[in-house]
Amino acid sequence: MKLSILIKALNEEALIASCLEAALAETIKIGGEVILVDSLSTDRTVEIAKHYPVRIIQFSHKADCGCASAVQLGYQYAQGEYLYVLDGDMVLQPGFLSRALDYLEFNPDVAGVAGKLLDTNINNWADKRRASEAEALQQIKEVLELGGGGLYRRKAIESVGYLAHRWLPACEEAELGDRLRTKGWRLVRLPEIAILHTGYTESTSQMLFRLWRNRRLHAYGMYLRSALGHPWCWLSVRRAWFVFAAPMLHIFAGILAVAIINLKTITVLSAVIVAEFLVWLSGIVMLAVKKRNITDAILSVYGWNFYAFAAILGAMKSIPDPMMPINARELTKR
Repeated sequence: MKLSILIKALNEEALIASCLEAALAETIKIGGEVILVDSLSTDRTVEIAKHYPVRIIQFSHKADCGCASAVQLGYQYAQGEYLYVLDGDMVLQPGFLSRALDYLEFNPDVAGVAGKLLDTNINNWADKRRASEAEALQQIKEVLELGGGGLYRRKAIESVGYLAHRWLPACEEAELGDRLRTKGWRLVRLPEIAILHTGYTESTSQMLFRLWRNRRLHAYGMYLRSALGHPWCWLSVRRAWFVFAAPMLHIFAGILAVAIINLKTITVLSAVIVAEFLVWLSGIVMLAVKKRNITDAILSVYGWNFYAFAAILGAMKSIPDPMMPINARELTKR
């Protein structure tokens, strides 16, 4: 089989029909299968999907559900020579998969290809970052990961063991990119529009609190811990530099506080407050100059502290073998 499109979904009844229809239209032209991986939805997602000629795979246990585990579960069932990873709130754009397949077939050292991701709602800094990256992409570019889904060569995935680290609540695309690059594979993003993404309608603060509640922020610590002892460990540390930003600035503020105490008569508490204020104000000013937006700079600094604390909690969590098979059942067979 040429192609398997893996769609992960959780309560996507409002969007799943358009997602499936666009995916099926591509498989009709190319040849292949569409696999919907359902994370035990409580709405009509599965009911709607059953009206389409797709394979529906559902987790057996809620504890196994997750973004990465859904991708890996789809991989367990996929038969395609190439694998496209897609979310249930995304719509494939006509013609992109054919272009991506051609690129992979003419570039045997490339493990995966993605295109531009266009958000239909732009409300927070993550949406703005993706929009800025998509606008700036005017030519083929080698990238570290295929964030937002992409087309992978099965041969490349088999060379690194698994498609997605099933125990990571996030960062699975970064972790896959690290493993592939260590094996000498390349990842590429094309300047064509690949998907339209609906996403969430939320502010940056709302996004951070949501990611905290569902423990996706904790994934950065788990991501770093999972890399320990592996050849891609240093790659992971470099990728997650922002996790270390807040602790390093707090350490610098502590050193500055000691210097202030030695220079003048001042209480320890006052010195710490002054030092913290000066260090973080300097950080905000430098970011504001770089981003040309004071609000984005403040939110970035705010986010650094969120990421750092969550990463510490995540790093404390033990991580089982990512190669463990996932229990599931196939609801439809076609």
